[in-house]
Amino acid sequence: MRNNFLNKRITRRDAISTGAKIGIGVAAGIVAGSVGTYFASSMISPPTPTVAKKGYLWGDSPYVMTDEWYIALNRALVYYAQYVGDTVLTLDPRGSQESQNKDIRYMLAQGVDGIMGCPCTEDGAVAVIEEAVNKGVPVVTYDGSANTKKISISILVDNFKIGQQLAEEYVKIVEKQGRKIEGTVFVMRDVAENPVQMARARGFIEIIKKYGVNVLEFTGYHSVETGKKATTEAILAHGVPDLIMSTDLNKTLGAVEALKSLEKAVPRGKEGHIPVIGIDSSPSIMPLIGDGLVDLVMDQPNLFYGALALKCLRIIKEQGERALPEIGQRIISDPTKKLGPQSDGSYNLFVEDIETPKGVRPFKDQYWAPTVCAELHGHRWIVCRAVAVTPENYKTIPVWSNVVEPWFYG
Repeated sequence: MRNNFLNKRITRRDAISTGAKIGIGVAAGIVAGSVGTYFASSMISPPTPTVAKKGYLWGDSPYVMTDEWYIALNRALVYYAQYVGDTVLTLDPRGSQESQNKDIRYMLAQGVDGIMGCPCTEDGAVAVIEEAVNKGVPVVTYDGSANTKKISISILVDNFKIGQQLAEEYVKIVEKQGRKIEGTVFVMRDVAENPVQMARARGFIEIIKKYGVNVLEFTGYHSVETGKKATTEAILAHGVPDLIMSTDLNKTLGAVEALKSLEKAVPRGKEGHIPVIGIDSSPSIMPLIGDGLVDLVMDQPNLFYGALALKCLRIIKEQGERALPEIGQRIISDPTKKLGPQSDGSYNLFVEDIETPKGVRPFKDQYWAPTVCAELHGHRWIVCRAVAVTPENYKTIPVWSNVVEPWFYG
């Protein structure tokens, strides 16, 4: 029997910004409680574990556990922990720094070997993180960080680079088709006070402007409806663009809805098609790629975030923090090579390709690398690459929006 909270499909931004998180938060917390609790609750058989040196107990504090994006991240983590013989205690702070601080202190009282998670705020999490490290408990963050040198390493994307990657991938598509990049480009983003979306927009614009296009920016705010409204008004005021770029999944969906309402939603390959590209995939966007209404999206490698954090915590516990990649070092991900420093000066870090229930292999493609270890708030930062979801791979690429169907609803 599936848990009832999984029967309702929700998107990352919707869950974070609407009341949907209230009704399903309790169930999510139970499911993610630990390896033992997780499998008992979901009634899904775990993958066959390997023999581990020691079964560690890790504390895990994601930003929220009330949307599919974070639940998929956590499920991939739990499956990987089971594979290596570890246990994960996940507590849901529901985006509250106060709750997260209490949760982490509770984890410390339970004797966890290390803590991973996404700080709710960069400054508000500092005290509790430093408290943990001062007690000898290492902290690794994913999908976010905090303003302290005490974090061993952070694992997340660079939003400016995601914007650059999106532009670069679109250029490849256009050039492969023998077309030119020209005309007017609409950039649909959130308000200027949103640093994540502004970084994505700036990265994209830096690359696309090299082709002499006219870039117009519009505020689509954070919902599908506001994205639709902004796109509609932009087209009515400035005419049909040659490309629409969106900085999150809701504005991508909003752009498509706007084109439909204006009777300009022409499928890819037909005359009059307006390419729509964006950042973030979702179960709602994948069918639109198949229908030819969305041409390209870049997605974060969130399935790897927790597993990589666990891997780094194990390295710290068994070899010390100095065994992690150094700032400035190139990072590769090759399961056929030994873990750690390579003869060419690079550092090899990978997550084993395991098969989870329903035949899902979330770590089949190590698309988060190659990359570099940079510096963030005075500590190490694995700058994960985003992955391109295209008409050619959207059905098979193991990104979160493809694994939720078999994991949650299969």
